[in-house]
Amino acid sequence: MWDGDGYYEASFGIHKSRRYHAKLRDFYQAVYNYTTAANAFAASGAFIAILGSLTIIAGTLSAIVALASFFDNIFKYENKARTHHDLCYRFTRLAAEIETMSETPEHLAEVRAKRLLIEADEPSEKRLVEIMASNEEARSRGVAEAKLHRLSRPQCWFGYVWTFGLRRLELEKAARETQS
Repeated sequence: MWDGDGYYEASFGIHKSRRYHAKLRDFYQAVYNYTTAANAFAASGAFIAILGSLTIIAGTLSAIVALASFFDNIFKYENKARTHHDLCYRFTRLAAEIETMSETPEHLAEVRAKRLLIEADEPSEKRLVEIMASNEEARSRGVAEAKLHRLSRPQCWFGYVWTFGLRRLELEKAARETQS
């Protein structure tokens, strides 16, 4: 494992990115699966409601189908899941590659260049998901919990959709750094 100066950071960043894209892949795939299931159930229910002359229920279920389809067409959950799957795969291959490399300046430069090429294809970052992935990678390397970013439950749950509460995290990080 790469542990020397610069090598640890490169290894950590690659593994963190692998975890980050796996988390987003799983999130978008789950949203896509739930949307597809909601469409199937609501469409079937609307059809049965129409046969039973239950127009209010049929209209409500049809609206659910329309709304779910609308969001799926706008946000393209399946495409996002595929994009993050591809990026996770590429970072995983790079992580496997560095396991066989020795710590040389040439290898470090090569790995950094390959990482930058992968990162060039990344969509905009979900900062809270990146912090979750960073914490997971740090835990896997034996970093003490006190040195990790303390995310709230809402940040963990909703960080896939929007970013909030970063000011508190920055203040806590600054306090930890002044104590060290």
